[in-house]
Amino acid sequence: MSEDKKSEDEAMSPAYSRSTLLVAAALFIGFCLLLFFLPQIMLAIGGDNSWVAGSVIGAVLILPFVGFWLRGRSRRKGQN
Repeated sequence: MSEDKKSEDEAMSPAYSRSTLLVAAALFIGFCLLLFFLPQIMLAIGGDNSWVAGSVIGAVLILPFVGFWLRGRSRRKGQN
Protein backbone atom coordinates (compact mmCIF):
# COMPACT_ATOMS: atom_id res chain seq x y z
CA MET A 1 0.00 0.00 0.00
CA SER A 2 2.86 2.39 0.73
CA GLU A 3 4.28 1.91 -2.78
CA ASP A 4 0.91 2.86 -4.29
CA LYS A 5 0.78 6.01 -2.18
CA LYS A 6 4.35 6.89 -3.14
CA SER A 7 3.69 6.45 -6.86
CA GLU A 8 0.52 8.59 -6.60
CA ASP A 9 2.47 11.36 -4.87
CA GLU A 10 5.19 11.26 -7.54
CA ALA A 11 2.59 11.38 -10.31
CA MET A 12 0.77 14.36 -8.80
CA SER A 13 3.77 16.52 -7.94
CA PRO A 14 5.62 18.16 -10.83
CA ALA A 15 9.32 17.42 -11.02
CA TYR A 16 11.02 20.81 -11.01
CA SER A 17 14.76 20.85 -10.98
CA ARG A 18 16.69 23.22 -8.75
CA SER A 19 17.94 25.23 -11.74
CA THR A 20 14.37 25.73 -13.00
CA LEU A 21 13.29 27.11 -9.64
CA LEU A 22 16.34 29.38 -9.43
CA VAL A 23 15.70 30.81 -12.89
CA ALA A 24 12.03 31.37 -12.06
CA ALA A 25 12.98 33.15 -8.83
CA ALA A 26 15.54 35.30 -10.65
CA LEU A 27 12.99 36.29 -13.29
CA PHE A 28 10.40 37.11 -10.64
CA ILE A 29 12.83 39.24 -8.63
CA GLY A 30 14.06 40.97 -11.78
CA PHE A 31 10.53 41.83 -12.88
CA CYS A 32 9.67 43.11 -9.39
CA LEU A 33 12.76 45.35 -9.44
CA LEU A 34 11.79 46.62 -12.88
CA LEU A 35 8.33 47.53 -11.59
CA PHE A 36 9.81 49.15 -8.49
CA PHE A 37 12.10 51.41 -10.52
CA LEU A 38 9.61 51.97 -13.34
CA PRO A 39 8.64 55.55 -12.33
CA GLN A 40 12.29 56.63 -12.34
CA ILE A 41 12.85 54.85 -15.66
CA MET A 42 9.81 56.56 -17.17
CA LEU A 43 11.01 59.99 -16.02
CA ALA A 44 14.52 59.37 -17.30
CA ILE A 45 13.42 58.09 -20.72
CA GLY A 46 10.25 60.08 -21.22
CA GLY A 47 11.21 63.39 -19.67
CA ASP A 48 8.60 65.85 -20.89
CA ASN A 49 7.16 63.57 -23.55
CA SER A 50 4.22 61.64 -22.10
CA TRP A 51 3.90 59.46 -25.23
CA VAL A 52 7.36 57.97 -24.72
CA ALA A 53 6.64 57.35 -21.03
CA GLY A 54 3.35 55.67 -21.98
CA SER A 55 5.09 53.45 -24.50
CA VAL A 56 7.53 52.36 -21.77
CA ILE A 57 4.56 51.33 -19.61
CA GLY A 58 3.02 49.47 -22.56
CA ALA A 59 6.24 47.61 -23.23
CA VAL A 60 6.59 46.59 -19.57
CA LEU A 61 2.99 45.36 -19.43
CA ILE A 62 3.35 43.35 -22.65
CA LEU A 63 6.72 41.84 -21.64
CA PRO A 64 5.33 38.92 -19.51
CA PHE A 65 2.83 37.93 -22.20
CA VAL A 66 5.56 37.84 -24.84
CA GLY A 67 7.60 35.65 -22.49
CA PHE A 68 4.70 33.23 -21.99
CA TRP A 69 4.07 33.14 -25.75
CA LEU A 70 7.71 32.33 -26.48
CA ARG A 71 7.75 29.67 -23.77
CA GLY A 72 4.64 28.05 -25.23
CA ARG A 73 6.17 28.07 -28.71
CA SER A 74 9.35 26.43 -27.49
CA ARG A 75 7.46 23.77 -25.56
CA ARG A 76 5.25 22.96 -28.55
CA LYS A 77 8.31 22.80 -30.79
CA GLY A 78 9.93 20.32 -28.38
CA GLN A 79 6.91 18.01 -28.47
CA ASN A 80 6.96 17.53 -32.25
